[in-house]
Amino acid sequence: MISSFIKNVNLIPATIDDYPLIQNMARFYVYDLSHYGGFESDEYDWTLPQDGLYEANDYKKYFIEADRKAYLIKVNNEIAGFVLLNKIGTTDKLDWNMAQFFILARFQNKGIGKQVAQKIWQMHQGIWEVSALPENKPAIIFWRNAINEFTKGNYQEEIKLVPVNDYKAERVIFEFGTQQYIQANNNNSIRFANSDDIDAMVALSYTKRRAYEKVQPQFWRYKEGAEKLQAKWFKELLLLDDYIMLIAESENKIIGFIIGKIIEAPEVYDPKGLTLMVDDFCVKTDNDWFSVGNKLIEEIKARAKVKNASQILVVCGGHDKPKRLFLKSIGLNIASEWYVSSI
Repeated sequence: MISSFIKNVNLIPATIDDYPLIQNMARFYVYDLSHYGGFESDEYDWTLPQDGLYEANDYKKYFIEADRKAYLIKVNNEIAGFVLLNKIGTTDKLDWNMAQFFILARFQNKGIGKQVAQKIWQMHQGIWEVSALPENKPAIIFWRNAINEFTKGNYQEEIKLVPVNDYKAERVIFEFGTQQYIQANNNNSIRFANSDDIDAMVALSYTKRRAYEKVQPQFWRYKEGAEKLQAKWFKELLLLDDYIMLIAESENKIIGFIIGKIIEAPEVYDPKGLTLMVDDFCVKTDNDWFSVGNKLIEEIKARAKVKNASQILVVCGGHDKPKRLFLKSIGLNIASEWYVSSI
């Protein structure tokens, strides 16, 4: 039975402060791999060290080199594994390689790994390689199923010889592209909002507001009748020239919206243009940020640029990790934070 954990899976960009944590987890990763190493191997020595601690390669380069990425996996805010990416593969055309992918034992076989993999592929688009030891049958089955589902069968699988520790070792290599698949399957359209869209926009906003309220019940406390007030406000915004209101639509259903206001920067700052401030920005599910959310924000940026905006400011709850991860992935950085308490 699939655990409710799957509803609360987050990928967190790791920093150098997380290096010891991931390096320590890697011992368990090596232990898991030792199941498939056999008693004799020209490639690795799977013998347990005298101190009882398996050793992994040093992963520090994933925290300091620009063409490598490191992520922590969290489930219900609990550490559940890690992902390491690089650009080293069997072809020069490669954009990304799944260097290391580890889910802690208690979180395995719950659908978490597939969800994490698909989030990674959405975040880092291009030509991918994923490899597995030929003896690691569970990993091969996992990657085959996850990649097949993501690409609708548009991938290649073959056994190749790859250099490992001055030795040519066999690996099962999966090759596929993500950009084409995401574009082909992201069959939603972006358009200007109109009065007929207001109810659906308010419904999406209501869902987000109630989720935020659970985290900060003082600041985001729900007010009875808020939907009517918000609907009235949204209708008024449709008539204002300094607002841009866009919706994302798929099969005649609204799956996201974004509202931006063109404002002057404070007098003490000079960003060399106007600012696009985005406060109301919702998508139907957390998994939609990298597809629907990305299309919405790219479109509103283009519209704002025509109005002489030179920068974008997006409001995001401090706890909203999926949205924060998305915003960071597209180059936005935190400029300020609000700290709230009762008086």
